[in-house]
Amino acid sequence: MRRTTALFAAKGKAKGKNRKVKEETPEHERSVAGAINWYPGHIARAERELRDYLKRVDVVIEARDARIGATTAHPDVSEWIGARPRVVVFTFADLAPANVVRDWKEELSRDVPVFFVDAKRGGAKALQGIRNELTKAGRVVNEKRAKKGIMPRAARVAVIGYPNVGKSALINKLAGRKAAKSENKAGVTRSLNWVRSKPSTQGKGLPFELLDSPGIIPAKQLNQRMAARLAICGDIGDASYDTRLVAEALVEELTTRRDERYARDGGASLLSKYGVDPDVFAPDVYVDELADLRYEGDAGTAAMAILTDFRAGRLGKVALEGPKAPQRAAPEPPADAPKPKPVVVKNDDAKRPLSDEEREMAERRDAGDWVGW
Repeated sequence: MRRTTALFAAKGKAKGKNRKVKEETPEHERSVAGAINWYPGHIARAERELRDYLKRVDVVIEARDARIGATTAHPDVSEWIGARPRVVVFTFADLAPANVVRDWKEELSRDVPVFFVDAKRGGAKALQGIRNELTKAGRVVNEKRAKKGIMPRAARVAVIGYPNVGKSALINKLAGRKAAKSENKAGVTRSLNWVRSKPSTQGKGLPFELLDSPGIIPAKQLNQRMAARLAICGDIGDASYDTRLVAEALVEELTTRRDERYARDGGASLLSKYGVDPDVFAPDVYVDELADLRYEGDAGTAAMAILTDFRAGRLGKVALEGPKAPQRAAPEPPADAPKPKPVVVKNDDAKRPLSDEEREMAERRDAGDWVGW
């Protein structure tokens, strides 16, 4: 039987906070991490400045965290950049499973160039591919300038994305030098700065001018499950959340709410790493059990250990989400194949075939999959 906080309350084992959720919040948007709202003043100022700077750039690199690629896609990016070329770069790709990389590439590559890098260590092939896209954009700009009798200039590139997704580290790789300040925490870059890349070693093409920007997040995090995922991956400031509650949310993400495509072995990795079975203990009790077993009862230290191990990849290659399940076309049945019998429902009035929508809902109900309904 899965042990819950209530079962241990009499023994003093339940140390979690009361986590009430508003009734109107959809279940799939809820999180045991509680309310998270992180929007420092410098972000509001930087967003206004960034909107203005984007009018002057030639191409935009949108950096996303491969472990939470949907959550780190800012909803206003398309509006901000308009018709300018865009390159999507997924960072922390070395910490994500291969199938989420494949699914994101399939989802986006028809519309924009997509690359996957480890922003800290790079990836020569991916970085060269990004440079090629930037060179291409610069070439188009300078061809237009040449027709007007204007001298060529370096391509202007804006690198945008959520906090701590690796923008500055990516800029340093593209620039060929450590020019942008980069640390493994959110909020290090607090203003917009231009970084000029080194000239090409082959003497071909002009250098790039790369705009390093603070992490930009929406002013309101209406979906608390997405906000919790940002906290889990360290993509928002740690002052905005309760470490213990976010660790509980991670345990939940890896067990009862895991994405079977990208975190199938989440529970097993917790058991293997810590020797505490998440299938026995509810997330809040799990943190207490780990604290008692390894950290002399210090639940705060236990919670931080869980988050640190996840962020470092010591709980395996895991993504908390991916694109929607790929909609691949079903193969055409043979011409002589028998037609499937219609699915019907029994009622007191009549028997009628189900509509396509009703059929899909029935199939999902039977499979226990009600996500999205």
